[in-house]
Amino acid sequence: LSGVPQPDRTMASAIVLEKPGGRESLKLREDASALGGTPGSELKNGHVEIAVRAASLNFRDVVHVKYLKEKNLPFIPCSDCVGIVTRCGRNTNLKPGDRVCPLFFPHWDTGRPSNPLALRGALGGANALEGGMTQGVLRERLEAHEKTLIKIPDYLTDAEASTLPCAGVTAWSALTDFSLDKLKPGSTILLQGTGGVSLFCLQFAKALQLKVIITSSSDAKLKRAKDLGADAGINYRTNAKWGKEAYKLSNGGVDVVVDVGGAGTLTHALDAVRVGGRIMMVGNLAGRSGEIKRLDRIFYKAVRIYGVVVGHRQGFEEMLKVMSTAKIRPIVDKVFRYKNARKAFDYMAEGKNRFGKIVINVGAVEAITSRL
Repeated sequence: LSGVPQPDRTMASAIVLEKPGGRESLKLREDASALGGTPGSELKNGHVEIAVRAASLNFRDVVHVKYLKEKNLPFIPCSDCVGIVTRCGRNTNLKPGDRVCPLFFPHWDTGRPSNPLALRGALGGANALEGGMTQGVLRERLEAHEKTLIKIPDYLTDAEASTLPCAGVTAWSALTDFSLDKLKPGSTILLQGTGGVSLFCLQFAKALQLKVIITSSSDAKLKRAKDLGADAGINYRTNAKWGKEAYKLSNGGVDVVVDVGGAGTLTHALDAVRVGGRIMMVGNLAGRSGEIKRLDRIFYKAVRIYGVVVGHRQGFEEMLKVMSTAKIRPIVDKVFRYKNARKAFDYMAEGKNRFGKIVINVGAVEAITSRL
């Protein structure tokens, strides 16, 4: 690294929600060391310092920025990023130059969560089960225990890799939860929309030899989804009974619905699912509460409904193996510059023309020099 300009290790910036007020209150704080770790200080045993290269947004991030109270501020948003290890404490297996992503749930290793401890410490948000907040990753530098990190395959770009911890692992869990009956090749799934989780599900489904029906309000997006391998598409704007249409297209109901809408789409999911099928609830983009018609179909169709809350380390590792074999590349819709992070949040909140993930290019200098 001789002759390469080195960064100032005494401070590192972050995008911070400084006060209540939503996205307008997101500011670039040049020195955010008070919100987690002091750059250049001695690292704890087993800990490493990471230069963040890129971070990606989830709907959760927009919600937190909109609704956080004064008591939780100042706050650094986002759970998903990729970065380069720049320094290591004692007793670490990772080394400078390794490229890693953080685990969304740092204490959940495998299996179904049986107590709140597995779901504590989620980055960049509130812990609904235990209370409290954990600062997020939309910053230049991050310190973490190496057990809460996972190495990322070289073939992925930084933008692509940054999308994996929440959206990627959520999609993988929805299709391959180890506690459920495995989907067999030829099984049919129904996906809602063309956001990050749904497109990950589409890509994983094709690698697992599953059939895919996908919905969208845009015929152009449906065409793009078919180009990625979707077997059929339904425009829910022009076909209000899209759940029943999916039931017909699948000749008796889909095996799995990956439901990102919540209360606003559950009626349609019950229309679509086969007898004995399952609905994997992964979000509530269409509402947390509301009327659900003919709820009795849950029991007379023997439908199983499961909550999916991202996933565990083992699932992340298995997902990366399949991705590496099939050379799956996450779909990135748009990349924003670090200083324009607020525009990325605005674009996410609008949600109109998006197809895939939104990424913020953080690009710390250390990350560049570590590859030279």
